Formats: sequence, C-alpha cells, structure tokens
Amino acid sequence: MANRNEIVAPEWVYFTKLNHHKPYPFISPTRPELSAAGKNVVVTGGGTGIGRAVAVTFGQAGAKSVSIIGRRIDRLKAASAEIAATGPSTRVLCETADLTKRATIDSALKRITDQVGKIDIFVSNAGILPEPGYVVGYDLSEFTRGLEANVVGAFNAVQAFVPLAAAGAKVFNISSGIGHIAPMPGMFAYAANKAAIAKMFDYLAAENPDLHVVNIQPGVVDTEINVDSSVKGEDEPGLPAAFLVWLASPEAEFLKGKFVWVNWDAEELISRAEEIENSMLLTVYLGGVPM
Repeated sequence: MANRNEIVAPEWVYFTKLNHHKPYPFISPTRPELSAAGKNVVVTGGGTGIGRAVAVTFGQAGAKSVSIIGRRIDRLKAASAEIAATGPSTRVLCETADLTKRATIDSALKRITDQVGKIDIFVSNAGILPEPGYVVGYDLSEFTRGLEANVVGAFNAVQAFVPLAAAGAKVFNISSGIGHIAPMPGMFAYAANKAAIAKMFDYLAAENPDLHVVNIQPGVVDTEINVDSSVKGEDEPGLPAAFLVWLASPEAEFLKGKFVWVNWDAEELISRAEEIENSMLLTVYLGGVPM
C-alpha cells in the first residue's frame, strides 16, 4: 500500500482565467439573487466538513428548510445548532442513516419530507477516502469498502431521493477531479469510485431530464477524511458551500448536466454561458471522440 503522505498532486489547470480559494462577493449567500427562500435542501454527510459548510450556507441563503443526514448523531446535532444560529428563518432537521443500508436512507428521507414537503435541492456528499495503494497488490476488502461506502452509498441515496423530489429539483453530486484528471499513482481506488459515481449521475440526468443534475469538484479542502494526506487543502470550506448556493440559483441554469469546479469564477462562467450550454464543454468524454 502507498502512504498518504507520498501522494503527489498535479499542478492544477483551471477552466477560467480567474480562480478562487475562498468565498467571494458574487457567490455570497446574502446576495438577493441567490436566495434559497421556499426551498427544501437535503445534504448527505451534512454533519462535518464540506457537507456541514454547505448546509450552513444554505441556511444563510434563507432556505425554507435544511436537513442533514449522517451516521453520527453528535456531529449532526452540533451542525444543526450552527445552521439554526446562522439561518434563523430556516427549519433545521437532522436524521441518522447509513447510506450502505437502503432502508435507513429511505426512512430518513421519508421522515424529512413528511415534515417539510418534497425536496428541491439534494446534495449527495457523503463518502470516505479509501486507503491509498497501487492496483497490483491492493487489498480487496479495502477496495470493496470504498465501493460500498461511496458508489453503493450514492446509488442508495439517489434511489431514495428521486420519488421524493420536487418538480425541477436540483441534484448536486460532490465528486472529485480525481475522477477525470490524469492518474495520481496510489489513488486508483478513490479515482475509480469517483469516476463511477460521476457517470451514474450523468445517467441520472439523461434518464430524468426534469432533474437538474451537476457534478462538482469541491476544491481541495482539509476535512476529517484527508487529514493524513500530503495533498494539503488550499481551499476554504466556505468556497464550495457558497458556490453551491450560486449553482442552485437561476444564474447557473446553463450548467445543467455539466461537471464544474468550485474554484472557477462564476461571473466568467456566465460570460461563456451560451458556449458552455450548447457544447460538450465541461462534460467527461474521450478526448477526440466528442460523443
């Protein structure tokens, strides 16, 4: 097995000329144009890290309700208190579930929708970082653990969510650029997980054109799952959180079906909206074979 502190990240290449590592005014949840008023938001893995930041920021944007789902009730309660403190007009719910067990996510989402109604914004965020290692010699049980937690977990979450989705619901898959960039030796298990999940969400979008699906690289943020990694976070958790609030707004409708990085400047993306919307830009396909 490779060691986490031996992993070397590439030099990042960005789609926009201007890029960000922390929140900036144009994607602020306090911008009236980005208001989430009237929207029911659900975040899996919402008790910690990026998921918690996303949930808090949707509260700041005035969401009707923010519901977080996770395995650890203590983390969920702490996050719920923070959401309530920063979004006083937002109803806050938390439910425990293990996404590898379909019945638990079915029950959690039913309890949520019984109280607040159908889901307008669903953030699929829960997951783990499998141990690093090379393809040859990798431990099968660890590989299976990653697939179960990440791929099967996201699959179960989507299966449970769709029957409870509001018309035109927005679905945000917190993915990773590792699923589409050149190989980072030692990270194949995580890359395989993320590539599979992103493709699943592409199919979800194609099969359900009424859903607004976007795959998202959330930046490189220090969280509990990568605390021992040599690839240190350069992005604040507030960046993906604020970017998702913008992504849920009418300003970002043109990104439906795309794969985006939260570092990219939102105003610059808007300036290229027609080009992006009417091409295969920001989609994952075989270079030279745009189909």
